Amino acid sequence: MTMDPELDPFASYSYAWPALKRSFLELLVIGAIWVALSLPIGILHKALPPLALAYGVFVLGPLAYGGLYAYLRAVRGQRPEISDLFAAFAVSYWPSVLANVLVHVLVGFGFALLVVPGVIALVRLSFVPFLVIDERREAMDAIRESWERTRGYGWQIFGVWLLAIPIVIAGAIFFGVGIVPALMWAHLAFATMYAGVTASDRGAGLT
Repeated sequence: MTMDPELDPFASYSYAWPALKRSFLELLVIGAIWVALSLPIGILHKALPPLALAYGVFVLGPLAYGGLYAYLRAVRGQRPEISDLFAAFAVSYWPSVLANVLVHVLVGFGFALLVVPGVIALVRLSFVPFLVIDERREAMDAIRESWERTRGYGWQIFGVWLLAIPIVIAGAIFFGVGIVPALMWAHLAFATMYAGVTASDRGAGLT
């Protein structure tokens, strides 16, 4: 099968680069808010571990889904907004909570058995956040669909995250400042992969 350009890991980063330049400021602000809202879990973990767990499940999980949705909008040429970060709370709160818990359980179980099954589960379930927010799917439906939609694209998806390692390291070399755009670029490349696979399955181009 001839691979669409958007489905090649290197091409995903190439496609994501203009999105990073175009939406850098918006994504930087969204990321800063995302990080700020993640800080309390460290304090809670030391003081009240059960509350920290609850905060992670009921706040940070949906927040992460919204953050990824903001990157997806940027890839699609739309202007990411702060409200995107809270999209899960507005449209798919309980599906995002349940899906996030189930994915962590399944991936954790895979790693507990052997490393390889955990990596496979991590890759094949990686589209779940997008499916829950972008397509408004319920938790189990999103898990099944992610497993099906990533079929045949596992190495490409894995390749996107492997490429992120040297990119982030290179960013860290620049006094640590470059690590922020490096992480943003990696997330945009991953969102590009989701958009590319979805468009390919629907017989459309990536727009």
